[in-house]
Amino acid sequence: MGQFNVDPDIFQRFDGMHLAVAVVEGIDNRTGANALNTFWDDAWSGVNALGFDDARKHPYVDAWRQGFRELGVSMKRFPTSIEALLRRALKGGDVFRINPLVDFYNALSLIHVCPAGAFDLDVVDNTVALRMTRNTDSFQALDSDELIQVDAGEIAYASGDNVLTRHFMWRQSRLALVSERTRNVFLVSEIPGCAGAEVAQAMRTSMVDGLSRFFGRDCVSTVLSMGDSGYQW
Repeated sequence: MGQFNVDPDIFQRFDGMHLAVAVVEGIDNRTGANALNTFWDDAWSGVNALGFDDARKHPYVDAWRQGFRELGVSMKRFPTSIEALLRRALKGGDVFRINPLVDFYNALSLIHVCPAGAFDLDVVDNTVALRMTRNTDSFQALDSDELIQVDAGEIAYASGDNVLTRHFMWRQSRLALVSERTRNVFLVSEIPGCAGAEVAQAMRTSMVDGLSRFFGRDCVSTVLSMGDSGYQW
């Protein structure tokens, strides 16, 4: 049994937001690379068809920027993952590759222009929360061996006292990072209110279909919005 808990206040802070969630077990993250390479390549080059030369001008990206600005969070210091990824893709150049599952959710992020990420469920004991940080929380950056204390009041994905992603969708922790050894995965995508439920359902469908197509695994999935407090599987 796994549990994803959402602080209802998060939905109030981002009016109309949806969360597309998928959980897949027993995945082999060393396979599917060839087919995924083409999928990822197409998503990377496909950003040129969006009609934007500046990531900040896309309405979905701009919606996140406005929402965080109202919370007093600097988008210059803490840009959302979709803004950073879209900006990188718009510059052109060769696509970067990490591992099949990360390449998969990065491709979905660019296709739908919405943040997407994943956590290794075995590391966090099948428990993930989206909540405000507390004074007891700590975070380990990808490029650091040091645990740092996180100030209270940030929006974050967390497990216990461990912050998994700071500032909601800015920077992921080394803890629960998806690697080639990952077997059980929690995927989540944040869809801004201006995109609506239709885009959220499209992201959910892309997750389900892609996990089946590229990894040969069925998953459980849902879309959460205002009034939902979480998801069990």
